[in-house]
Amino acid sequence: MSKHKNLMASWGNPKHVLAPMVDGSELAWRMFGRNHGVHLTYTPMIHSVMFLKDRKYRQSCLQFTKDDRPLIAQFCANAPETFTEAAKAVEPYCDAIDLNLGCPQGIAKRGHYGAFLQDEWELLSKIIRHASNNLTLPITCKIRVFPDVERTVQYARMLEAAGVSLLTVHGRTREMKGHLTGLADWSQIRRVKEAVSIPVIANGNIQYFADVERCLSETNADAVMSAEGHLHNPAIFSGLQPSVYDMCSEYLCLAEKYPTTLSIVRGHVFKILHHALNEHPEFRQTIGLSQYLKEIRLYIDRMRVVCADCKKNTSDELPHPHWICQPYERPKMIYSDAVANVVADAKDESLIRYALSEQRKLRRETKRNLRQVRRDQSTLGRSSCIHCNLNLKGNQCPVNACRGCCWKLDPGRSNHCSVHQYAKKRRKDRLSPSSDVKHLSESE
Repeated sequence: MSKHKNLMASWGNPKHVLAPMVDGSELAWRMFGRNHGVHLTYTPMIHSVMFLKDRKYRQSCLQFTKDDRPLIAQFCANAPETFTEAAKAVEPYCDAIDLNLGCPQGIAKRGHYGAFLQDEWELLSKIIRHASNNLTLPITCKIRVFPDVERTVQYARMLEAAGVSLLTVHGRTREMKGHLTGLADWSQIRRVKEAVSIPVIANGNIQYFADVERCLSETNADAVMSAEGHLHNPAIFSGLQPSVYDMCSEYLCLAEKYPTTLSIVRGHVFKILHHALNEHPEFRQTIGLSQYLKEIRLYIDRMRVVCADCKKNTSDELPHPHWICQPYERPKMIYSDAVANVVADAKDESLIRYALSEQRKLRRETKRNLRQVRRDQSTLGRSSCIHCNLNLKGNQCPVNACRGCCWKLDPGRSNHCSVHQYAKKRRKDRLSPSSDVKHLSESE
């Protein structure tokens, strides 16, 4: 049983929780959320083995500030000693340690962690007991439900008996992901809350602030967690739907104060601007190719100016103007509802695997078609190589050639073609990693 009583009260009874998200809940985003109604935050999921073995990875994970409390550090692990040893390193910087039992992605299946441990109750009990006995902080778990509600309840009780002090329950099964996401089952969360004596955080179906209040009422949970809803509207917990441009500007200020990788910043900006970029696609590439925060800010400001002339959306699909923060709903693929029903109702695992396999094939075909459309669009207005008339020429190539012809015509590189020279150099460096050592030794 849990050694930590009145856990939520000791944290000020938080009601609004920001979910742990890989490349999504870094310090800058956590502080951004706290500016808009978030009471409790999680770190992104930390891979415990990599954390212990890779110094660079470990340093990237250790990003904390005293203003970001209460904070729960989340790890994925499948061995008691590994989980405990990794958790000990972050004990001084957080208020609890979470074991990720909810990740449904393929990488979690290959690594044997996340939701793919939910059937190994004996192993989970060992991991939690070992951590509970050797750590001073409370241990929490984020789980997904089983198709059978009674098994979900037994699962939650087992975790509580092993020493878990708090449960976050995502009301979707392990198979409900991507285009098969479907709706989270709040009734299962309520059953778990009624069955255990520890705090329960509800997760799933949170797109507007009204959903937060409704979820608390229907599940009787202690708090509500948001992931995707928060990515598209960072002010969801404050009950506001502000301008996407104001939200981007505020986040970029925090990204400067709490530095993170540019790819993560761009990812957040693209999610906030998702609907606006559909209306103004000319800014998608410029923002995507930006190499500095000030560049991203510049293009967002330009986009704001262009959008100032907009009076309404070009389509009637959105419930709000595209310049307002609002949720994004994944487009339903053909047969996705039928496959989701098969997965939800089927008892035969082979039937489930077949249905999911067919769905993956359809998804791959859709992606291939989309990539071809993008290729066709990217080649509009571009001329063919004047030498072979087969490939597209480089836009800035002085001999109006494709890469292959440029090198055949001028193997000595006397024409100083910056486009194809750079491509060749980059490829050469990639094949000769030892050159990095040489450059380092020369600089020293």
